[in-house]
Amino acid sequence: MAVYQDKALERVSKGLRKYKSVAQKARANGAQESDTRMIVSSIVSDALGWDAFDHLTGEFRIKGNYADFVIRKDGKHFIIIEVKSVSTNLNDKHLYQAVSYAANQGVEWVILTNGAEWRLYRVLFNKPVEHELVFEVSLLDETMKPKDKAELMYLLTPDAQRKDELETFYQRKRALAGSNIAKLLLSESVLTRLRAEIKADSGNRVALDELGQILVDCVIRPEAQGDPVDKQLKRVQKAAKAAPRKQAAACAPVGE
Repeated sequence: MAVYQDKALERVSKGLRKYKSVAQKARANGAQESDTRMIVSSIVSDALGWDAFDHLTGEFRIKGNYADFVIRKDGKHFIIIEVKSVSTNLNDKHLYQAVSYAANQGVEWVILTNGAEWRLYRVLFNKPVEHELVFEVSLLDETMKPKDKAELMYLLTPDAQRKDELETFYQRKRALAGSNIAKLLLSESVLTRLRAEIKADSGNRVALDELGQILVDCVIRPEAQGDPVDKQLKRVQKAAKAAPRKQAAACAPVGE
């Protein structure tokens, strides 16, 4: 890593240690949302490194409502931050509000936080607008290594934006997501290659749509499936030849 990256990562690491105890005390004392906003503002400026005067706007007005904070980069809105009290369990209702703010402003990133838990989402400008959880970090979680927490929170720093590290992280995670790999497994090129390997290995011929169905039924985990996989399988089935063929045994191990 470059020197500036090492320094930023060290700053984040120290900040997370410092604000872990702050969040613990705030939760124990039942801090309200206004108090939590002060904690969040301090983390964003002190640990993450955004200048509180040049890059951070509080209570930004959006169509009659207010976002708690907006981080600006190069004069443009970069991240919208929605804050709830430190004792609040974050949920989809809170996220819907933040994503709505982002959609109105054309902002791609949203942070939902209660000061202790930090969740970063990517806003997808589809119809309707959607969102993806990119990562989550809890300052109070003892199961996650401090180094891993720091590396994820580092992605939210202005230092990481010098080389678009946040965007690179997101695109890599999306490319390697189980749902995307599953969709690619059902592509014609992969199915054709797999069919050839099956023929070479066993002498059996199998149609592409039949092979695709076997992958969905027997190989691809349910949590990796969804609308993109369903659409890809339908495309394979639609393109398949209608010639009659021998059906393969569904998911049955050899010998059954």
